[in-house]
Amino acid sequence: MTDFTMSYKVAISDINYGGHMGNDKSLALFHEARIAFLNSLGYLEMNIGEGLGIIMKDAHVDYLAEVFHGDDLIIKVKLGEQKGLLFQLDYEVFRESDAIMVFSGSTGILAFDYIKRKVARTPQEFFDKIKENYGD
Repeated sequence: MTDFTMSYKVAISDINYGGHMGNDKSLALFHEARIAFLNSLGYLEMNIGEGLGIIMKDAHVDYLAEVFHGDDLIIKVKLGEQKGLLFQLDYEVFRESDAIMVFSGSTGILAFDYIKRKVARTPQEFFDKIKENYGD
């Protein structure tokens, strides 16, 4: 099995006054990658099966190298640790030109019933589909 990957070209709007990608853009990039990952499985953030969507509980970013305007990035997404109702999505972001990992991180995700406005158990079919398409 292969990891889910997507490409991203760093836009001028991603650059801060320090001349490199702003730290706030990393979470936006994780969000883009998460949407693409879910779409590759036939899901949406508001629909992962059984009438449930997802909601983010926490996020972590580890900055490893500067990212500049025009850089082509490769973002990998994979299912991380599952603990109780919480599951983690892990991200690795590489600069394509030199294959250096520029930042990595994770988001803690919960299934969420947007009608009842409460956390729910993630459908097993959701995890099965991820494992079927992208391995453990």
